[in-house]
Amino acid sequence: MPIEPAQSALALFEICLLLSGAGLVLWLVFDPAARARWLGTNALPPAPIAPVDFVLAAALVFLTGFAAQAVAQAWLGPVLSKSADQQGLALFSYQVANYAGALLAWRLLFPSLRRTWAFAPEPPRPVPGPALPWPRALRYAAGTLLAMLPLVLLVNLGWSTAVDALGLPNTPQDVIAIFTRTRSPWVIAGMLLVACVLAPIYEELLFRAGLYRFCRQRLGRGWALGLSGVSFGALHANWAGFLPLAGLGMGLALAYEATGSIRVAIMAHALFNLNTVLVLLSGLPDFAK
Repeated sequence: MPIEPAQSALALFEICLLLSGAGLVLWLVFDPAARARWLGTNALPPAPIAPVDFVLAAALVFLTGFAAQAVAQAWLGPVLSKSADQQGLALFSYQVANYAGALLAWRLLFPSLRRTWAFAPEPPRPVPGPALPWPRALRYAAGTLLAMLPLVLLVNLGWSTAVDALGLPNTPQDVIAIFTRTRSPWVIAGMLLVACVLAPIYEELLFRAGLYRFCRQRLGRGWALGLSGVSFGALHANWAGFLPLAGLGMGLALAYEATGSIRVAIMAHALFNLNTVLVLLSGLPDFAK
């Protein structure tokens, strides 16, 4: 199968990203000032939440999101089953319901129950510092993406070999197969909205601003990285992507800690997903095989 000009351009672009990212990683490793700045800084805002409240909030987020998705499946399932792009539309519709329910629980349901039940005295909320400007946050997010791309690729190569050796399923996530099979531009646009906007917001608020920040200030960096990274990898329920995604989650947590801005983690996550989707839609993985 001949490679198309657009595929050649994208392949060259990906090579440039990987080489730039490798150079950035080497700079972070061998430059003491850069290493101290990005790996020795804890700019996280305090997490004013008691452990029992954290457990309650996490349970509400998962249960409300699951309930909203179940309602969407019961309501829209019969209609979507008749569509030619049933899987893509289902992915978009059910994930939107899941994320909307989860965010509703976090922003409205949990605060309401917290005031009603009052399991523990609510600690005083810290005065927030100035938010990181969007242009700088975007620059840090792009740097995080560059640094993570070669590292995730290396982890993926080693992990794929280990998964094959252990006889575990080494198939990509279902969402990847759905992306490659979908042809409707409207469905693809909806899936892009989920992958590059809703999923990064939901997952970064949950795993970095929630779980990592909570554990970091109580258990230390090592335990916080391990727990949040493993939880992030396990959420995707796929052996092939478990360790690479766990590593990605750890990198996003370090970027969040170094900058103190969840905007950086959200945008870096969104850029990573967008890059992955572009590669999948271009057909480069099939050409490489």
